[in-house]
Amino acid sequence: MSVATVPSPGQIVQSLNDLRRASQEALDKAQALEELAEKEGKRNLTVEEQAEWDSYWEEYERCETEADRIEEADQRNARALALQEGRARIQNRPNAIQVIGRAPLVRHSAHMFDMTMADPRRGFNHMGEFALKVMEAYNPSMGVPDHRLLKIQAAASGMNTGMGSQGGYLIPPEFSTQIWDGLNAMPDNLMQYCDVYPVTGSSLTFPANAETSRVTGSRYGGIRAYWLAEAAQMTQSMPTFRQMKLEPHKLGVLVYATDELMSNATALDTYIRRAAGEEIMWLVNDAIISGSGTGQPLGILNSTCTITVTKEGSQTADTFQLENVNKMYGRMHARARTGARWFINQDVEPALEGLNAVVGTGGLPVYIASPTGFPNVAEPPQNRLKGRPVQPIEYCKTIGDRGDVIFANLGFYAMGIRGGINEAMSIHLRFDYDEVAFRFLFSVDGQPWLQQPLTPAYSALTLSPFVTLEAR
Repeated sequence: MSVATVPSPGQIVQSLNDLRRASQEALDKAQALEELAEKEGKRNLTVEEQAEWDSYWEEYERCETEADRIEEADQRNARALALQEGRARIQNRPNAIQVIGRAPLVRHSAHMFDMTMADPRRGFNHMGEFALKVMEAYNPSMGVPDHRLLKIQAAASGMNTGMGSQGGYLIPPEFSTQIWDGLNAMPDNLMQYCDVYPVTGSSLTFPANAETSRVTGSRYGGIRAYWLAEAAQMTQSMPTFRQMKLEPHKLGVLVYATDELMSNATALDTYIRRAAGEEIMWLVNDAIISGSGTGQPLGILNSTCTITVTKEGSQTADTFQLENVNKMYGRMHARARTGARWFINQDVEPALEGLNAVVGTGGLPVYIASPTGFPNVAEPPQNRLKGRPVQPIEYCKTIGDRGDVIFANLGFYAMGIRGGINEAMSIHLRFDYDEVAFRFLFSVDGQPWLQQPLTPAYSALTLSPFVTLEAR
């Protein structure tokens, strides 16, 4: 009786390579026939060409079917070997069968009909399921890694968390989209009001006019018009320009998940997306308001174009009053008022509730907190101050500090974002704590368009799209 010969791993790889190469060649030949017909007046294939095309397609299907059969058989054998090894390890038998399990083979050439790679979730239902499979991949008793993980291994030089065999697997792209959508959907996300640009390289440079004054001869950095007498010679003028550069800075988030949390895939999915998205949002928003400009965006409060209105001489500490509102509104450039918003710390709200303009007995409310135009606790707030929206955010300073109230049009704040959120996960980083680490990276930069406040043509008071109040 003859004994079936089991092919070696090298023979299997060679067979697969030959089959994949043959299937690719068949596709190339079929495509060449179509391109020839397209080139020659977009004609149909001739009878002979159609028969030839059909033969190439049959060859392609034959090779792919055979390759799939070999791969499936190899994966079954690998799982069987891993199962034997796991059973021997668990029972800890001294004379256990000594076998070395090997992972199923991964295709070395692209397969155009690989539906797993076409799926933005890479075949996983949600991030929780993906995380569980990564954890199982590092547990020898669980057998070979899930075949979906083998198809999304990242290439890198040296040790890295993007490579399955070196510490991690890339999170499928749709989970990245879920986090990014969650970030944009949050109501206090300041980026939604900014002038945002994608950055594909290391930086993005804008040419901008060097205008600092609206006085004649300074508008648009030096463009000037003249009233002309009959037959008078025109006087030349020219603008001056400056450059503004956005260089996205890297922002990183590291999230740990315990083994207990990993056992609940749905909870893990919700937890990680919320935690990572909110932390990234918080730091970016805080930088828009208070960023130093060194290794992070330049914030409004640290920009040289922001106007700080002086407090009233008799104003007591930790207060905000009507005179402050009027002066801040008066320093907002008229062209920037449409789209401007009042950003406040929440502890400023009680002071706003008491703002009344002295018009007749009792005055009129300046701060409107209801759609009817009058304070009404039964209606949802639609806060308005001088007709512009009031938005409480936690990135403003406490009442009495500079930055507790900011009147700003963020359309005059430029932001550069490189790509989306980049994620990876690793089970090795916190192995001794029985935790899995999720890493999120985001690159962003920002700064106001103006370098300094504008001087009006007929006033000494400078104007800006960013106005705040000095400390009280």
